Amino acid sequence: MAIDPVPLSLLAASLILVLGLGLQAILLIAARHRRLARQIAYLARDQRELRNATDLLGQRLDEIVSLGGDETPARDLTEVVAEVRVLQTLIEELWTRKGDGAEGGAPGEDEAELAEAEILPPSAGGRRVLSAARETDDPMLNPREILEIVREGLRNNRIEIMMQPTVTLPQRRVIHYECLSRIRTKTGLLITPDHYIGIAEEEGLIGAIDNMTLFRLVQHVRRHRGPMAESRFFCNISNRSLEDAGFFEQFSDFLTANATLAQSIVFEFAQEGFPAEPSPIRDKLLALSEAGYRFSLDHITDLDIDPEEFAALGFKFLKIDAALLLSYAEHEPPLLDIGLLKGALDRVAMDLIVEHVENEDILLRLLDHPVDFGQGYLFGGPMVEGRRPR
Repeated sequence: MAIDPVPLSLLAASLILVLGLGLQAILLIAARHRRLARQIAYLARDQRELRNATDLLGQRLDEIVSLGGDETPARDLTEVVAEVRVLQTLIEELWTRKGDGAEGGAPGEDEAELAEAEILPPSAGGRRVLSAARETDDPMLNPREILEIVREGLRNNRIEIMMQPTVTLPQRRVIHYECLSRIRTKTGLLITPDHYIGIAEEEGLIGAIDNMTLFRLVQHVRRHRGPMAESRFFCNISNRSLEDAGFFEQFSDFLTANATLAQSIVFEFAQEGFPAEPSPIRDKLLALSEAGYRFSLDHITDLDIDPEEFAALGFKFLKIDAALLLSYAEHEPPLLDIGLLKGALDRVAMDLIVEHVENEDILLRLLDHPVDFGQGYLFGGPMVEGRRPR
């Protein structure tokens, strides 16, 4: 008897379909297991890193206990309590970010497996990453790797403070220092803000960086506060952080509790993004100004500035790039009379700092004009915290 080949072919097709669906199901289950394993690994890592941050908080709490004696001024106890509050806020921020990222696995993990990671564009400085003792080639980190470095650096207290001197002109006497934050990797490299600021702002971590930078700067000031009353340490604060009500409340409380720092620390704000009209941010700065703190306007791109307006907010310094200032002054005809600008600043007790003075030629051209201070590699580059530039 002949066998009809049609049912056999249908049976074979059905078997192949069943096997294919079964194999697909197995692959999907395996993929889910791999994602679950990654999530567990990330949570375990975050738990370790959070424990490290908690240990740091515990160290400060121990200091509170050790300051309990009658011979310790009450002000010292208040300062340590304020520092603990800053660290507590930092830990809470990092825990929140951990919760956001852990819910669906590592951020961008699956996409990274399917597509080549985007490479950061070259920075103006030549795409280099600073180490404590040398400059080395940028390892071409992608945004996801930079974000991981930022998160790990915050949780493991790897925010490094470097100091670059500001000198009087023409004497070249070191008078102030700018505080520059770097994030140290596991291998010891120091990642510059050009690489991580944008990513940190997008991920909501810029407040944590500003918090930790301020905390480290306060520690540095207390260890190295010089005998010169006029010496000040400049610290950059992101305009994004000013807009964060939670950050500024803690920021203000910390500074109020540490009022003695007002004579030593100047907070720098970028011109771009700074509110041009009355706003809550300006009100906050006025409150700090009344407490004795002073500010500096930097990253200036538009020299059409009203010194009286900024002086009324508590600004004491105007920081302008040397190349920009000279391009205005040496233009034919001049676009800016530096003498008039300096006179307007003097009338409101503001000082002019010219930054990025990199060689003697730039300095000689600047000395044809009235300027107060200079900053740049000609006078000394950033030095690791605790080492004074010579």
